[in-house]
Amino acid sequence: MKNFTLTLCLLFALAVNAMAQDTPALNKALEKTCNSVTRLMVQSMGLNENEYIQLRALNQKRLAKAAEVAKMYSNDAEMLDARLKEIESSFEGDLYKILNTRQATAYAEFKAKPEGNFLSMVQEVTKGSKK
Repeated sequence: MKNFTLTLCLLFALAVNAMAQDTPALNKALEKTCNSVTRLMVQSMGLNENEYIQLRALNQKRLAKAAEVAKMYSNDAEMLDARLKEIESSFEGDLYKILNTRQATAYAEFKAKPEGNFLSMVQEVTKGSKK
């Protein structure tokens, strides 16, 4: 039974490693944007380490979905805008679950700043994938 479990873990590790090595420019741009935005948000909202980890995962998920949608609807600006608004709404719903009142207020202030603009983040990620 131990050998079976060890083999299963090894296969899982190999599969994860294979997926991790498949990092096109989009993933690099996504990581870079995700890291910088998350750092700015943490500084602006005063989050702890646990909240940082949760926020980074949310940002990564949000930017990955946005990049995919931007690619799918590159010729349909109206649909692209609608889908991006859905993604942002979903992100904010998840985000507000981990923030306290003070942090939620700080997020609203951050969102009003140019670096908090979700559309510019999407442009950063999609611009990085075209290189």
